[in-house]
Amino acid sequence: MAGARRSTRASASTVPKYTDDTSTSSEYEAPKANGKKATRRKRARPAEDDDAVDEESPRPKKVAKSKPTPRKPASKPAPPKPKGPTTLPTPSNPSNRDSTGAQEVFWLLKAEPLPRYENGVNVAFSIDDLEKCTAPEPWSGVRNPQARNNMQAMREGDLGFFYHSNAKPSGVVGILRVVEEAKVDETAFDEKDPYFDAKSKREDPKWYCVGVEFVKKFDDVVDLQRIKGFAGSGGELEGMQLVTNSRLSVSRVSKNEWDFIMGLAEEGGDKGEDA
Repeated sequence: MAGARRSTRASASTVPKYTDDTSTSSEYEAPKANGKKATRRKRARPAEDDDAVDEESPRPKKVAKSKPTPRKPASKPAPPKPKGPTTLPTPSNPSNRDSTGAQEVFWLLKAEPLPRYENGVNVAFSIDDLEKCTAPEPWSGVRNPQARNNMQAMREGDLGFFYHSNAKPSGVVGILRVVEEAKVDETAFDEKDPYFDAKSKREDPKWYCVGVEFVKKFDDVVDLQRIKGFAGSGGELEGMQLVTNSRLSVSRVSKNEWDFIMGLAEEGGDKGEDA
């Protein structure tokens, strides 16, 4: 499940506190002007001119100050044009199947494989944990409306990527299958559950979850850094929801994105049943 997996493993960590106590001060003293008046100098008489008369050098004429030509302000560079909204993969009909029966929209579900505690409960859950499940595993604990809506759009038999989040490295590690369509998430009503939500009422539930099963584990992680390398402008994974909305725990995957990531995974082989 996405967020409320219990485990006997425990870990304690103390986040070190850091203080930044740097200060810089400098004072500048303007130079003092000399109060003495400058005296006019006599023009020097050439040595060979004995008959020359000493004269004071004429006072220089004041030159009218010309008004500075106003400079045109430097033109600011035009701001970059905002990118248009990313079009999310959308099934052509509620069954999420095309005319041949093939799945149209695929999915990506995140879980954290490393120990993390919420209200004293370890919520870690990995693809290895899913492989050990003998019954459909409820993907409960999702408390984001968009992620919930994505689960409500899933259909029995849909395939999705299992993604290890906050891992070393984070990335796609295998495949799961939806075996139970969205139903009410009972953990939202359990006060002892890490993701209890007092605002979710049985008569008007807010949260739903699907049931999933293990399909395949990849030999090598298709890590996030590698995925981002293909997500730039013009890349095969440009606009992928995993990259454009990285905080979403349940996201959509287009058919082209699915096929491309499968190609990356198959470069290193995989193990498990065929998808």
